[in-house]
Amino acid sequence: MKYWKDVAILIAVIAGCSIGAHILNSGETLSDYAQKNPSLAYGTTARSTTSASSASAEQPKSETSSSAASAKKTESDNASSASSAKKTESDNASSASSAKKTESDNASSAASAKKAGAETASSAAPAKKAKSDSTSATVKETVYRSGFSYEPVPDDVLKRIKGISYPKDCPVAITTLRYCKVLYIDFNGEKQSGELICNKSIADDVMEIFSNLYDNGYQIESIRLIDDYGGDDESSMEADNTSCFNYRTIAGSKKMSKHSLGLAIDINPLYNPSITYDKKGNAKIAPSNATDYADRTVAFPYKIDDQDLAFKEFTSRGFTWGGNWNSLKDYQHFEK
Repeated sequence: MKYWKDVAILIAVIAGCSIGAHILNSGETLSDYAQKNPSLAYGTTARSTTSASSASAEQPKSETSSSAASAKKTESDNASSASSAKKTESDNASSASSAKKTESDNASSAASAKKAGAETASSAAPAKKAKSDSTSATVKETVYRSGFSYEPVPDDVLKRIKGISYPKDCPVAITTLRYCKVLYIDFNGEKQSGELICNKSIADDVMEIFSNLYDNGYQIESIRLIDDYGGDDESSMEADNTSCFNYRTIAGSKKMSKHSLGLAIDINPLYNPSITYDKKGNAKIAPSNATDYADRTVAFPYKIDDQDLAFKEFTSRGFTWGGNWNSLKDYQHFEK
């Protein structure tokens, strides 16, 4: 209890001091002062509040940093995606490049194969050429119309004429001759197939002439190679055979006949003989069995004169008729 008196005195002093302070500060209490000066009244708390405020103020910065980080991350992700896309594009480009390379390799392989094929063909070419050189038929057959055609002399035909109408070491190149196939109407009015050999320069004329003769029913007894008569002109004429090529001289002379070049054709020679005269004026008739047809003033079948269709066909194409010659008369003969 002895302390109550002291406590009471202390409380009174404190109260007096409070009242005095209040009077001195115009009635401002400590609480009021503390509220006005929080940094002085509540130092630690104020600092904490300041820190808190600072922290609060810094929060947006953190969030901004976080957002920036997030944006950076997004950018990084985008960059990663772009990188991935770029990589994909690169991979695609690589794949395309690989495909292109494969295509290039294939093209290269194809080129190599083509080259190999070309080399093979080139290798085969000499053999083919050698084969071609082994035959006279180096040019294809020319067809004027059905039944009328010509071609270089085939090997089988060449075998038939060698040593006969085409003698050994004949100076006429076989390549200048053409083997012709024609149709004609015989003396019985029947269609026949004929063959003859002529110079290639008149092959087209031969086609046209014999085609027109055939269409007009012009009668020819036979059209065969003179080789079927052993190359003997007299035998062929006696058989009234129409022929062309025969390497020989003109009868009774050393001069080569146009027949030797395949530039002369004899038509129905029995009815249109060749007549030569000696110095005494005596006539020699060939073939020898054609004496009945030597007088050209007499009318008879198969006679060739300037009104005859064969005469017109040949002369209209530049051929000369032997019936118009002076030194001899060769009524069967047309040459160019």
